[in-house]
Amino acid sequence: MKNPPGAACCPVFSPEMGVRPSAQALELLGALLLGLGLGLGYDLLRPLRHRLGKRSENLLDLLFALLAGTAAFLLAMSRQAGRTGLWDLSAALLGFLLYLHALSPAVLPLLEQGYQVMFNTIRLFKKIEKICGNLQKKSFQTRKNGLL
Repeated sequence: MKNPPGAACCPVFSPEMGVRPSAQALELLGALLLGLGLGLGYDLLRPLRHRLGKRSENLLDLLFALLAGTAAFLLAMSRQAGRTGLWDLSAALLGFLLYLHALSPAVLPLLEQGYQVMFNTIRLFKKIEKICGNLQKKSFQTRKNGLL
């Protein structure tokens, strides 16, 4: 059996047989994991999208699209000398959908609680900063007037 062009540089092909099923299975598993990772990334951005307003929502959507496109490009470049098959992209999409429908309902509430704690902490620090600023302002005014 003659190897396809570029077979020497590709881990999927071997000299003994045209295609190694174990290597293909690992590639599909990698694509599936990529999809799961993209789903998690989407969930990480989802609470921020709902809290920050329309303009920030659009920017976060653009950020996710750029990250997903870059991940798909890197997947394609790491597979079969830059040629990605429909199976790889389908496995990544399946991983993404699997995450959104199976894992996201359990993970998203935890992320939202974490973001709530983070935003409450930020609000608390802003209040403390404002109080300290007002105290400094009063102290400066008192010293300026020579009352101290």
